[in-house]
Amino acid sequence: MAFAILNTMSEGFERTVQRNGLVLVAVLAVLTVMNTLLASTAMEPAGTADPTVGVLGFVMGLLSFVVAIASVVTMIVALRVFASGETEHIPRAFVRRTIGLATLNVIVGGVVFAVIVTLGGVLLVIPGLFLLVSLYYWSVFVAVEDQNFVRAFRSSWSLTRGSRLRLFGLGVAVVGLLVVVTALVSIPAAPFGIVGAIVTQTVGAALTMYALATTVSAYDQLRTLDQPDRPDTQPDMPGTPA
Repeated sequence: MAFAILNTMSEGFERTVQRNGLVLVAVLAVLTVMNTLLASTAMEPAGTADPTVGVLGFVMGLLSFVVAIASVVTMIVALRVFASGETEHIPRAFVRRTIGLATLNVIVGGVVFAVIVTLGGVLLVIPGLFLLVSLYYWSVFVAVEDQNFVRAFRSSWSLTRGSRLRLFGLGVAVVGLLVVVTALVSIPAAPFGIVGAIVTQTVGAALTMYALATTVSAYDQLRTLDQPDRPDTQPDMPGTPA
């Protein structure tokens, strides 16, 4: 059985619009809007000698950093929720279980992933795209299976073997959809100032959750293809339904 692109995208949408998905959209939207407001508050005319301005900028920068970390944690929890099949409530274990280590691995792994893909793209476009598709699912292994990012890269490489062309097609379809929806929302919202920005950020949060849900849906399908005799391919974790 071949990897099914349309089924993956449809399942990603279904997971996003369920109760847990909508809760995660709301949380990420609030964090994104907060970060935007903090960034705009911290912007002051250059050259001022008022020490209060410097203190305010430091505090705003610190708060922005905290919000950014909270956003990463939210996306880790989202991957766990979408992989678990939970739709009505978010188990506390998904928020607490090795969350600090997972967050550190996602941040460091994200930087390493970006460097690897960028270097591949600089050498030639094709190697960059190949590495992008082959290693893309590393974050799921970090969040769901508690792997470090190095092992997660190897796991993603193994998981995507044999389906990379179709996964590239999935990526093109999802990115294209996100670009179109973002343009349809952000362009009309631009003249409405802060209200328009909040609407755009909220839609952006929903699209981010959809991308994460689709990633997990693809991950599930790839595991099924890799181990077709297993009736349940979900890794065991606290709070995961049997």
